[in-house]
Amino acid sequence: MKNTVTRKLLFCMSILSALGLSGCGVGDSVQAQSTPATLATKDLSAFVDTYWYVPTDYLLAYAYNSSGNPKTTAVNDQTVWHFTSVNQGFLLGCSFASTNNGATWSASTIVGSVTANNSVSIGFYGSSLTVGSGQLTTSSGQPAFLMQMSTGNGTAGLTHWAYMLPITSSNQAWSSLPGTAGVSVSTATASGC
Repeated sequence: MKNTVTRKLLFCMSILSALGLSGCGVGDSVQAQSTPATLATKDLSAFVDTYWYVPTDYLLAYAYNSSGNPKTTAVNDQTVWHFTSVNQGFLLGCSFASTNNGATWSASTIVGSVTANNSVSIGFYGSSLTVGSGQLTTSSGQPAFLMQMSTGNGTAGLTHWAYMLPITSSNQAWSSLPGTAGVSVSTATASGC
């Protein structure tokens, strides 16, 4: 009996050790062992009060409408993000999107996360929930979000992937966003969220 218990404990310990876990004794709980790399969150403080937009090359999106003919239509999807705060790997702010050349803008609240390995997940909370996923990366030597998103209710929706690049008032696109009829970032974001 004692040998059987010992073998079971050794077997349990070897499995848990291989998985980076501990705990095989009576009353022990199984807990993940942490390393500094798994606990680290991205330092996102540089993102506070930054704006991001969709460059011309990445405006293409597809809208779906179940009563349309055709059901799918190519559209320009210009989106502007404004990150207002960060906290332990989370990005908070506002998003503004237009698929009609900037004639109207829909605003939503951003609650997103960036993991230590640069994976990104962003919830856009407005009239409906949209979830975007992607990667924090670089493009032409500057930070960039490579994102994919789909939103809709089954009868209508939108799917889009794009690089989101930083934009400041010194960028020419600040005063005339690509995919719009000359709409500035200030105008696009004026409604707040």
